[in-house]
Amino acid sequence: DPGSLAVFDTAAVHINATTKVSAIESILQERTTAAVQALFDVVFALPVEATDNNGVLAKLPKPTSKLPRALPVPSSDQLTTRWEKFAKEKGIMKKKKQRRVFDEESGKYKVRYGYDEKKDKDAVPEDWLIEVKNSRAPSKDAYTQRNADKRERVAKNKSQQRRNQLENPRSGLTPKEARAAHLKAQLKDARTSTASIGRFDKTVKGEDQVKFKRAKRKFDDVTGSADSERDKLRKVVGGVNK
Repeated sequence: DPGSLAVFDTAAVHINATTKVSAIESILQERTTAAVQALFDVVFALPVEATDNNGVLAKLPKPTSKLPRALPVPSSDQLTTRWEKFAKEKGIMKKKKQRRVFDEESGKYKVRYGYDEKKDKDAVPEDWLIEVKNSRAPSKDAYTQRNADKRERVAKNKSQQRRNQLENPRSGLTPKEARAAHLKAQLKDARTSTASIGRFDKTVKGEDQVKFKRAKRKFDDVTGSADSERDKLRKVVGGVNK
């Protein structure tokens, strides 16, 4: 399978109880050498492409081997949030606004929001007049009531956001954080899938080194109990007697 840079030798190795270990190792080495040589013969026959940084590269075909997955393929429901499901049902499409807009007064393009943004000097504030509904007492200040209603809406939105994060199967993260974590995990799996587990691979500038968790060595206490010391000595003596 040149697409996966893998070679498989399914022929059986005929050995018996009298075959020496050195003979088995030589047989496996010969078979492996022949298989790898066959793979490289196919790779060197593939079309090549010249690059500036990495020299000449071979164009690999699509892999043909179906490798097993460590985990099942996540379903579409596991990768969607409550809002994404609602937007899909209602047909809501995300539209990206242009960052710059044309300012007719200056005749230049200015940013929509931020420093030197486009502003209409003659524009009347939208809240210069607030309608007082019949269900609301006229003695209350409409502006104060509007601010209180806004605080209630913000608190409600935050509680709903926390609920959605708890319902989200992606570790309670926001959609953006979950996608970033998913890509980071995929990148780590790809980097540690090489023969050296990423130890001797070339790293991109600004990329972190692959960290490996090593098992900590456990040492016995210097001042142990007499019973434990006696049991250890008995095990040593028992092994010597055998």
